[in-house]
Amino acid sequence: MTLEGIIFGGMGSISECAEMDRVAWNAAFRTHGLDWDWSWSTYSGLMRAGGDRQLVSSYAAQLGELCPVQPEILDDTHQKRFASMLTGSLPLRPGVGRTMGWLARAGVSMGLVSRSGLAPVRALLTATARARAGIGFDVAVLRDDVTRLAPDPEAMTLATQALGVGRSRVLVVADTPASAQAAQDAGLAVLAFPGALAADTPEDFGTLPVARVLSPEVLTAAWRGALDTAAE
Repeated sequence: MTLEGIIFGGMGSISECAEMDRVAWNAAFRTHGLDWDWSWSTYSGLMRAGGDRQLVSSYAAQLGELCPVQPEILDDTHQKRFASMLTGSLPLRPGVGRTMGWLARAGVSMGLVSRSGLAPVRALLTATARARAGIGFDVAVLRDDVTRLAPDPEAMTLATQALGVGRSRVLVVADTPASAQAAQDAGLAVLAFPGALAADTPEDFGTLPVARVLSPEVLTAAWRGALDTAAE
């Protein structure tokens, strides 16, 4: 059996952009006259929980308030701000460029799952195009393609189906515990690649193999290890 598909489980598994996302949210709040200002702790806590399509609704609920601006309007402004910030050239996370080159040469299909919308994802891919040597993704499943977000497995299942390979031949590179849980619930092997949102809570990945630098070797080892475990 061979590895035939890799799914990158979030924009943060490619390039570290969580801080820009936080700043974009705060810019959206200012645009609509809200005095909210998310610290890193607040933002990362909301993101770690996962599942909610509207982070502002979760935040308002924590405050015991009704959101004074429609969450959809705030989210649309945030998405536009986030996309506008993802310009120029962005570095890939350690080892991602080398690994993507190896995957392309080996004929391994690549998918991307993201809770973000089309505009930020497109901007990120444009900003990292040179670092990726123009290598792209065969499949992308974004927030508008699903009804439920990670840790629900819907997006992972759709991405696997679109790749057209069996679940046992797919490995997910997950930068957050929510993404990892979604992949596991979809019956997929997982390699934890903790990004900034998970840097303080690596224990949330449980017993999954963890990589600090991505490489063909760690991908293969994680996938084969999952196969061996499943066969026991």
